[in-house]
Amino acid sequence: MPNLLPLLLPWLAVLALLALPSNRNPRAWWIWAPLIGLALLGAGLETAAEALNNEGLNYSVQAACAAAFGFATIWLLGSALARRCRALAIGLMTLAFAAVSLLAFVVSPVFEQVSDLSRWESLWPLYLLLFWLVGGLVVAGALNLTGRMCRRRFSRVRASLWLPLWLWAMWVVAGGLLSGVGVLVSGGHFDWSGLLVGTLVLSLVSLGMILPFLILSFISSFYRERLNDLLRLPAPAAEPTAPAPITEPACRQ
Repeated sequence: MPNLLPLLLPWLAVLALLALPSNRNPRAWWIWAPLIGLALLGAGLETAAEALNNEGLNYSVQAACAAAFGFATIWLLGSALARRCRALAIGLMTLAFAAVSLLAFVVSPVFEQVSDLSRWESLWPLYLLLFWLVGGLVVAGALNLTGRMCRRRFSRVRASLWLPLWLWAMWVVAGGLLSGVGVLVSGGHFDWSGLLVGTLVLSLVSLGMILPFLILSFISSFYRERLNDLLRLPAPAAEPTAPAPITEPACRQ
């Protein structure tokens, strides 16, 4: 019988984050809704990939499901990250996303097959770590840039339109830099079409993974505050209170 404990590690990591003082609220447990929904969707796609004998699709599905744990992590840490300066918050968000996503991917069933790449490429663990760090930086950067665009006037529509645009832009920048370094090292040629298509696919997958958490933030007041923290939006101004009426002292008879 296979050991199921490693598969529970990312779930236990999310459970540990729910124990933080900032998450000791019954409404915080709604984070399980998008997480379980994405896990069930991933299980269905994984079954389809196995039926089609498509290993590439299977790897992609497992990586996307691992990213869902990373999104849950940064949503649960939103209030803590908002107290830091912008650069430090982006760095911490990147590390938090990469650490939990990488953990979820390492304990996934396909990791043993991925580790077989060591026969052809000895640096594959470094590439894997770099991929998740870049993914975390893309997500953190896209959220911050979306917040800048929505700073003066926030609405659900504006956030939903700006976020996919910045996700694609960040993936293009990250992919372009990595491809440029690869061209300088290997001496090959720059593949513009591959860059545009690859970054578009990564952007759509990232948007698909983040969308359930975005919807949760739109319908839950608790996670709406977390989204405001992640976007670094200014706190809503308190409504001015009406001054107490001034009563004239009674005249002495």
